[in-house]
Amino acid sequence: MNDYVKEKNPLKKWVILLAVLAFVFFGSTLYFGFFFKPVFNQEFIKTVVEKEYLQSELDSLLIDHERVKKEYGALSEQLTEKDSVILANAAEIKKLIASQADYRQIKRQLERLQSIAKEYVEEIDQLFTENKQLKEENTQVRAQLTETKREMESIKKDKQELSETISTAAVHQAYNIHARAIYFKNKNKEEVITEKVNRVDQLKTTFILGANSLIPAGPVTIYARIAIPGTGRILTPGSGDAYAFYFEGEKLQYTAKKTVNYDNRAETVTIAWDLKDDDKAVKGVYTVQLFTDNQFLGETTFELR
Repeated sequence: MNDYVKEKNPLKKWVILLAVLAFVFFGSTLYFGFFFKPVFNQEFIKTVVEKEYLQSELDSLLIDHERVKKEYGALSEQLTEKDSVILANAAEIKKLIASQADYRQIKRQLERLQSIAKEYVEEIDQLFTENKQLKEENTQVRAQLTETKREMESIKKDKQELSETISTAAVHQAYNIHARAIYFKNKNKEEVITEKVNRVDQLKTTFILGANSLIPAGPVTIYARIAIPGTGRILTPGSGDAYAFYFEGEKLQYTAKKTVNYDNRAETVTIAWDLKDDDKAVKGVYTVQLFTDNQFLGETTFELR
């Protein structure tokens, strides 16, 4: 009986050992299953949340950056270098987030990028302000130039009008123009006005050359042109240049002329045409025109029967 018990004891030991090992394994499984696993899950969740936060911050920064560029339009082209820095840093942070690099490292780089983006906004805003001020100054300058131009044009117009007024005023005036036919009554050549065509010895034109202080004093040549009735021809001593003058580019023959030493005062002027012995007047209405070298003074008529 004792031998039997002795033979049975080793088997019992193995059973107990196996039971202890099973308990330890089961206990370890329970321990690691219920205590270590939550810690692992918490670390994993924390990493995912941080990654999403950093990505969200980066996306928000890039969206704002593109909005600023679009809002300021052409001004953003002046900051292309800083724009390139922002985009390069953003690309680097994206890689770090994707590789699950150290959170603190990524956060530092993101904060640095946010600082650069802030500087970008400040610089472009300053450019906008300066550009706006420049535009306002340019607008003001243009307005001043426009006003100055308007004033200059007004002055020019006033000067032109004054010049025209002076030019218009600085001309000779002929008043009381009167023409008639004369015959000489006796040896003393007493003048008698006549309308009879067969008694004419002389054609005489008299007028007053008006006073004008705007005209320079000096000699003035006055030409008389007497048109023969019914012919349109001018009585003239000859057809050459010696008996012609130019008026407004046209060559005109004259009947008689007289040079007056004009001293700005009014004076009576008489221009006479003596008929030659073999000349005879014709019936009709004679027209007499008076000219200076650059001015038409006026005209009158008389009739012979």
